Amino acid sequence: MNKIHTIETARCFLCQSVCYTAMHGICQPCSADLAPNNGSLCRCGLPFHSIINDSERPLCGRCLHRPPAFSALHAPYRYQYPLNTLLPAYKYRRRLDVERALFDLLPATAPGHFDAAVPIPLHWRRHWWRGFNQAHRLAHAAGARWDMPVLSCLRRQRPTRTQQGMSAKARAKNISHAFSCVRPVHGLRLLLIDDVVTTGATVSEASQCLLAAGAQSVEVWALARTLLD
Repeated sequence: MNKIHTIETARCFLCQSVCYTAMHGICQPCSADLAPNNGSLCRCGLPFHSIINDSERPLCGRCLHRPPAFSALHAPYRYQYPLNTLLPAYKYRRRLDVERALFDLLPATAPGHFDAAVPIPLHWRRHWWRGFNQAHRLAHAAGARWDMPVLSCLRRQRPTRTQQGMSAKARAKNISHAFSCVRPVHGLRLLLIDDVVTTGATVSEASQCLLAAGAQSVEVWALARTLLD
């Protein structure tokens, strides 16, 4: 009796359509909606509206007024569909099956030379409620792909309110002095890892904490960057 061989199929995380060759766990039409964050970028990772011919990353108006503590922010994608659907499902609805799709979006190489990747920590209460820290898991996936050690040296020393819906000023006040450095980082070139950057208040505060503890430099890597009005 001849055996019948079936073609293994997968379903797109977004539209649930059957895809015989899935890309990042997302079908080809949905994958085409991923918006790269490229062009002329400020140090904070936001794009300029025109091409800037400068050998170093220039500063946008917001950063000229208040320069970020980190020296560069790398985000390969813009926080819009489909990432603004995938990331909330992963973080807030515990859709851990989406994790593979997100990790597959990691670039093949790191954005520079660093001594360690540092994940943004959650306060223990929020970590307990959510069950995992997405930045920690993302940092370990990035570290494995980029052959970079992960240094969990930051701690949330006080709980903070969720920053969804807050203004930039409210976010900065909410996150002020929220971090402490609990391991030696003197002289290290560090890459701070988070899933998405909105105003930059959290990663700037964490970067300032690492620099105050003696880090040589801090850059930021996030999967996505929110475009601000």
